[in-house]
Amino acid sequence: MISLTNIRLRYGDREVLKGVNLNIRDGECLAIVGPNGCGKSTLLRIIAKMEQPDSGEVVHPNRLTLGHLPQEANLDSSRTLETELLSSFAEVQDALSEMAQIEHAMAYLPHDSPEYERLLRRYAEASHCVEHGDGYQLEAKVRRVAAGLGFRPEDLRRPCREFSGGWQMRILLAKLLLRKPDVLLLDEPTNHLDLETMLWLEEWIRTGKRTVVMVSHERAFMDRLAHRIVCLEQGTAEVYPGDYSHYVEQSALKREALWKAYEHQQREIAAAEAFIRKFRYNAARAPQVQSRIKLLDKIERLEPPFHPTAIHFDFPPAPPSYRDVLTLRNVGHRYGDLRVFSNVNLIVTRGEKIGLVGVNGAGKSTLLRILAGRERPTEGEVVVGGNVSIAYFAQYDLDRRNSSQTVLQAIEAAAPLGQASRARDVLGAFLFTGDDVEKPLSVLSGGERTRFRLAEMLFSPANLLLLDEPTNHLDITSRATVEDALQSYTGTVIVVSHDRVFMDKVTNRILEIEDGRVSTFPGTYSDYLLHKQMMVEREGLTDNGDADPSPAPARPGRSKEQRLLARERQKARARKVHSLARKIAALESQIAAQEARLAELDRQMAAPAVASDYSRLAPLMEERLRTETDLRRNLDQWENLQQELMALQSS
Repeated sequence: MISLTNIRLRYGDREVLKGVNLNIRDGECLAIVGPNGCGKSTLLRIIAKMEQPDSGEVVHPNRLTLGHLPQEANLDSSRTLETELLSSFAEVQDALSEMAQIEHAMAYLPHDSPEYERLLRRYAEASHCVEHGDGYQLEAKVRRVAAGLGFRPEDLRRPCREFSGGWQMRILLAKLLLRKPDVLLLDEPTNHLDLETMLWLEEWIRTGKRTVVMVSHERAFMDRLAHRIVCLEQGTAEVYPGDYSHYVEQSALKREALWKAYEHQQREIAAAEAFIRKFRYNAARAPQVQSRIKLLDKIERLEPPFHPTAIHFDFPPAPPSYRDVLTLRNVGHRYGDLRVFSNVNLIVTRGEKIGLVGVNGAGKSTLLRILAGRERPTEGEVVVGGNVSIAYFAQYDLDRRNSSQTVLQAIEAAAPLGQASRARDVLGAFLFTGDDVEKPLSVLSGGERTRFRLAEMLFSPANLLLLDEPTNHLDITSRATVEDALQSYTGTVIVVSHDRVFMDKVTNRILEIEDGRVSTFPGTYSDYLLHKQMMVEREGLTDNGDADPSPAPARPGRSKEQRLLARERQKARARKVHSLARKIAALESQIAAQEARLAELDRQMAAPAVASDYSRLAPLMEERLRTETDLRRNLDQWENLQQELMALQSS
């Protein structure tokens, strides 16, 4: 177990950490959340002992190995990807090399010589190291992890410096996973992963049985993995058991209770002060006045509960456009001999919110660049509809990474004629205040770059937004703001994102790029996943007749045994339907009782006497959390059973 005791850290006049205490249990997955700039990455570096706190103590068990994944990569290596990944096994590779040298030397020595005996002992030690490190499977391990993180077989021969920043982050992540340290410290590990690769990483973490401490803004990722949530706010850390959804519920209840207690105390203070002012010079009321003065002197005044700041904005109203916003006719694209996609025929209509999905390298960003006019397709044509104005948010704004232009200068340059005076107001809405507006673009962090590019878009009178990972590096509260802005936006949106919650809330149509083809799926991202799952199950049933519980219709020429088997399958299906119906009815009864109990608990908690007394409020909050957790679990189970029943009834 790793323990942090009273960790304090100050940068200049700002106290970042104010006495953080934390115990990290063996084998758990701990997620650190909090607003941008609260010290999450700093805390990770302190746990890794890469940065020293001003005071406090970090204790690691003996022989503990840690692996740290930073937010940004700068891998300027001429080594090939395969060689770079194999360097994760330096000790095993050295042992293999030593074994080869010893074998060569032993071939020229007498078997009964002392030197031969010495080399033989050393050979046994090196061999043990190789066997313990599974040294004869290194190349297979490297290829398996590289493929899981989206690299193609031909990528293994490419120099690392040729890969983009996002892919270099994947290289660092691959090296970390190959090393298999006891503790993984991951700083925004999903920022550069597509949805498929994220699912692969989830499974790797879940089955790896290692201790994981991660900073993340990916809500679904934390829901699937986290055992506890550490909320870092105003320099202090508070630990919540359970996944991210539980944390949201618990923290909201606690914040609400604290606000009620604060407001109740403020009303009592105001009443006492009003009484003192009114009767200060009334001799008959002097004892009561003195009593209230003493009460105010003794009272421990509550601070207003902290509420994290977040960006706040709405996209400007979209100018009207023709109904057909984009038309793609036989569009295809290739880079040399590599065909990205072909024969894409598509019409995007006004007001659609389209999510673009596919594995990394499938061509999502390429298609967005083509739609934005930043790149010409090698085949076919893209027709932009009448009165369509495009704003494009690129995932990597490489042209500005080294710019000396300040944030304020860049925003003023982007503003239309006569609107430069609004620049500071717009920047303030995106949390650029005070000296922040004078920062050069080259020194902005990942989150600041994302906020800046979103701020630029507010000056664009666009009715078609093309967004490539617009929430990367944003904290969860700011992501919710972007979601709300896109939901209320009246124009057309095409977005690439690895955030499943974001995609589910924003999109109403999904385009999938797979094996060079573009397919369309109506509905949300969850609808798309359900459709894909049903397709996989249908293919599995088609491939394996024994797996199909429903009988095939009688056909001439079927044997007696086949007809008997079909009837047995029909009976088994009927029994399954009856069993599911009974389970659903029992769950519905439980759900009704739990919903009634929640309503009663809400009524009790709203009582003024209870809301202002935390000792009475706390057990009610705990019972409400347990009841709501059980209710959500039952609702999920009810939904799964309903889907299973519908699938059986329609088969």
